[in-house]
Amino acid sequence: MVTAHTWHPGTGRVVSRWPVPVALAPDELFSMWLVRAALAQGVDPLVLAGHLWPKWRVWTIDLDRGINDERMNTLARESGIDAATLRAASLLPIAVVTGLEPEAASGIWHWILALGSRNRKRRGGLQYCSLCLANDVRPYFRLHWRLAWHTCCAVHKVSLRDRCCHCQLPIEPNRLTAAAVMTSCANCKGDIRHCLALSAADAALAFQKCADQVALTGAGSYGAHRVQAKEWFHLARYFLMLLRCAVRHQDSGLGRCLAVVDPSVSRLRPPVTGLGFEMLPTLERSGFLESVGALIGAGPEQLRSAVIAESMNDTSLRQRWRSLPPHIDSLVHEIPQLVRSRKTKGNSTPAPMSRQTVLYKWARLQRKMRRAS
Repeated sequence: MVTAHTWHPGTGRVVSRWPVPVALAPDELFSMWLVRAALAQGVDPLVLAGHLWPKWRVWTIDLDRGINDERMNTLARESGIDAATLRAASLLPIAVVTGLEPEAASGIWHWILALGSRNRKRRGGLQYCSLCLANDVRPYFRLHWRLAWHTCCAVHKVSLRDRCCHCQLPIEPNRLTAAAVMTSCANCKGDIRHCLALSAADAALAFQKCADQVALTGAGSYGAHRVQAKEWFHLARYFLMLLRCAVRHQDSGLGRCLAVVDPSVSRLRPPVTGLGFEMLPTLERSGFLESVGALIGAGPEQLRSAVIAESMNDTSLRQRWRSLPPHIDSLVHEIPQLVRSRKTKGNSTPAPMSRQTVLYKWARLQRKMRRAS
């Protein structure tokens, strides 16, 4: 059987202070293990967290980013699992490999799905494979289901889901009650193991496997060039930015340039909400990642030929990015700089907004109204 990459080995049987010891499963996500441990004791996740860390509102933050040593040591004593093993189940080690600066404590982490927390409620951030959960003796949520480049299950070759198939709301195991099972939807109580699995796109799965390998080995390739992991993920994020700019203006030089390297770019459509990549639905991320994989596989030589053929200028490739990947920076210094002429002010009537711009503004207004309510 094909297996996914192993991010951490989990534990064997443990000796715990809890009535029911709960081992950490291989590749299990830290916060979801804590939820599973609470349900095994017959209590809500809120109750177990309150017992471990009184007066700390645990479920209002992203626990998978890591917790301080004092709190982790408390959990280690109670659970019987050492602190180092529990930290390995968090997202911080992977985030550092992909380029996160150690001092970054707040805001969205690149390549990590954002939870969109408001108190204990969440707007996303957790994916799942219904077939994996159905086949588990004790269902659990995998660490790699929080990675933004994951859109497929490598074992079952199906697309991951990021919503309950019964009520279409986000998956929020942290809000489950003591009587629930791990695969219950906290909103409608439906069992997500019964959700229909849809076939994954081969190109999206190929990019996912490639990115996994880069994160695990610390290096990858850009065409025929070997690059370190941080540079590879920086390059992938740069191409994501270029693609999102290009799909907003399909007839632009940038759009034509990228389509020369990867013809499937012409089939991409802008995200309806205009949200950041780490907040996009699984299917929208999948389409962009397929094209990113093609652009990285093509290498700098093909991109350079397309840029020259379209007479691109440096501004089109920079897109206001302060720090470009080295291979892109070298290309930008080869091509002409755009010289802008100063325009005189006039009383011309502004052109009407495009449909996509109106949708962006409407989605932003809806988010503001939800935050205010």
